[in-house]
Amino acid sequence: MSQQLTHRLRTTIRRDPIGWASTCGINLRPYQRGIVLAIKESILQHLGLTFVVILPRQSGKNELQSHLFAWLLFRYAPFGGRIVSVSPTFKPQTTNNMDRVSRSLDACIGSRCRWHPSKGYMYALGKACLQFFSGEPHAKVVGATADLLLSVDEAQEVDPAKFDKDFDPMTASTNATRVFWGTAWTSGTLLERQRRLALQAQQADGIQRV
Repeated sequence: MSQQLTHRLRTTIRRDPIGWASTCGINLRPYQRGIVLAIKESILQHLGLTFVVILPRQSGKNELQSHLFAWLLFRYAPFGGRIVSVSPTFKPQTTNNMDRVSRSLDACIGSRCRWHPSKGYMYALGKACLQFFSGEPHAKVVGATADLLLSVDEAQEVDPAKFDKDFDPMTASTNATRVFWGTAWTSGTLLERQRRLALQAQQADGIQRV
């Protein structure tokens, strides 16, 4: 591969997760692009926004997450940064999430053969790392901090008390962007609570969060 082509590819994948996904053979849909660009802006500009993404099943939510995580590892590899990904269970949800991210990292020229797993629940690329946690009530979560992104998948299945105790403090001192992903369920869920809060903030400043 010529140096010019390599440079062009690296410029494309560095720009945003859309270009990253395209080099992995995935053309993100328009609604996926809007979501990921809003998240990217909050992270790069250190806005610390909280987003709530509600999508129906089989709409590419997890695919979008995997390319976002892989892109962030690549983008922040020279500088350092920490991403935390939370799923309701370790098996199968956390392990499936890890598999999807590893496939994205292996598929892209920017990270292939450069990233490595660590401690059974972390992926590292340069100085950046991604940590995977289970949101199960008895799961032990110790000492993690998110300064780039805290992502909670299927947030309607994560106990709000568990989130408040173990995961919310991870962004207390960092102003990290937070994203709660899921499918609409009942009014007492973590997802619905965060949706109400995000709508209030959205109405106050006009920045779309839901």
